Amino acid sequence: MSTPDRLLNCDEAIRFIEQIQDPVTKNLVNMAFVHLVKKVHLEKRDLPGTDLDMLFLVSSLKDFFAEHEVLARTLEGEKVGAWFEENT
Repeated sequence: MSTPDRLLNCDEAIRFIEQIQDPVTKNLVNMAFVHLVKKVHLEKRDLPGTDLDMLFLVSSLKDFFAEHEVLARTLEGEKVGAWFEENT
């Protein structure tokens, strides 16, 4: 039986991050990856309730962080995305 704080596919996730072409996206994904690894393995607080597939996580984060314009608009306070549209 595995412990619920296992991070799976970490080596594959690191190789995936290394292959990201855009330097800004690569840096953002790497920062999130390192933050999560530190939280689980060093701080040992707020541990996940299940194993985490880190390759799946970083590939999803790459897609999210690649939207630089959307991120910039969001950081400026704009509510970006269909989930914020008002129903009239």
